[in-house]
Amino acid sequence: MWKFWLATLVGVGHASQTVLRPEPVASNFTTFRSPNSPHSIRIRQQNESICAAGSAQYTGWLDIGPNHLFFWYFESQNDPAADPLTLWMNGGPGGSSLLGLFQENGPCLINEHGNGTIHNPWGWSRNSSLLFVDQPADVGWSYIDEGYDVARDSHEAAVDMRRFLQIFVSEIFPHKRFSDLHISGESYAGKYIPYLGAEIVTHNQQYPSEPQINLKSCLIGNGFMSSKDITFGYWETLCTTNPGVSTPVFNETRCDIIAANMPRCMELYDTCAGNPDVAICTAAYAVCYKGIVGLYEDESKKGGRNRFDITAPCYIDEICYKEAAYIEQYLNSPVVREALSPPEGVKEYGFESSAVADAFATTPEAMTSSSDHIIFLLSHGVDFLAYQGNLDLACNTAGNLRWANSLAWKGQSEFTSKPLLPWNSNVAGRLETVGNAKEVRVQLDGLAEKSRFAFVTVDGAGHMVPQDRGDVAFDILTRWIAGDSFA
Repeated sequence: MWKFWLATLVGVGHASQTVLRPEPVASNFTTFRSPNSPHSIRIRQQNESICAAGSAQYTGWLDIGPNHLFFWYFESQNDPAADPLTLWMNGGPGGSSLLGLFQENGPCLINEHGNGTIHNPWGWSRNSSLLFVDQPADVGWSYIDEGYDVARDSHEAAVDMRRFLQIFVSEIFPHKRFSDLHISGESYAGKYIPYLGAEIVTHNQQYPSEPQINLKSCLIGNGFMSSKDITFGYWETLCTTNPGVSTPVFNETRCDIIAANMPRCMELYDTCAGNPDVAICTAAYAVCYKGIVGLYEDESKKGGRNRFDITAPCYIDEICYKEAAYIEQYLNSPVVREALSPPEGVKEYGFESSAVADAFATTPEAMTSSSDHIIFLLSHGVDFLAYQGNLDLACNTAGNLRWANSLAWKGQSEFTSKPLLPWNSNVAGRLETVGNAKEVRVQLDGLAEKSRFAFVTVDGAGHMVPQDRGDVAFDILTRWIAGDSFA
């Protein structure tokens, strides 16, 4: 299956309100252990030596049965008590969220030698507490006990993440219990996030006596919400100058091949959607890959094309960016491993888990849309933002705009009728047009506040907007959590 590389925890009994009891353990960890539920959290505070965060930071693992999920938490540099909590998840499936931390929006970034970090002036912990989680188990520093299976789909992952967040905000950091939660991420997080959001909303409704998670919004960068629409966007991305390039990437011959194969590909996607069987969907994707996706994808490798930025070179097979290798090198260094203190015998850190990617590939999830979950979230007052780096092919702007316009909810008519309008951001002290945007705020039945849906593009950025345009990405986050508009 098509894998995006940039892309259990804690079990809470349904009626459990047990206060976790902290107990000190070796390696300066504190373990919060429930006497009535099979979960525990090992946590320790870090100093500035491995990441100069400018605020309190904590690392640890959340244990439930055989699954052990790693997290890195940074309190807001502004007002930890009043500022919201933002969760960040990279995609894959199987991609480590520590790529996002050290390559994109964490308070520190990997240096050019892979032996330390540098300050990130546009880190998202400037005005929000920021939580990174390696999930599902087996991703990054997370691990799973021998003999147990990894998660197979976003629903399994979402159940564990909801359990984790429930305990994290109510027991470990109770001052965040009533804070707004914004779930963010990129790439395959276009699946992870809608599933997690829906799991949170549903559980809040079904178990009102349990600690509630105050989910406010979801924001996804270059998300993988609909493989069908992303594939449709290949022609516009590669055969026009719309992404912001001076000449199209492909010549007329290749563009004709894509155009000729597109109708059959779209038909097969519809067959998959109507019969979401893994064999049917895999066969459908094979046709689309051969006639459309593979024309570029087969050349996206070290020394070749970059699927994440059509203007950039590719330095490393699959993931393309050197920073990923530097991050892997740094996190496996003795000084960092000692600071994090994974249990003896735990594997080295890797930026992607092939076991998770392979497990997800046994389901049709990647070929189906997460639209139903997003519509569910909007109908329950959870705002949704899709932001896009225009130079990305893997989760391209053309395809995701097509998806956004086709989202069948009450706000669809108003949203599709609106044009994309330029939006401005402060760049190096000067107001500049940095992309286009449109949004709607729609009053839905039974909700006190209007639901907000927005689509924002960023010029000169690829798949990872916070890496390419850190200042603009920070502006997007700041406006979004404040409720300010873009146009």
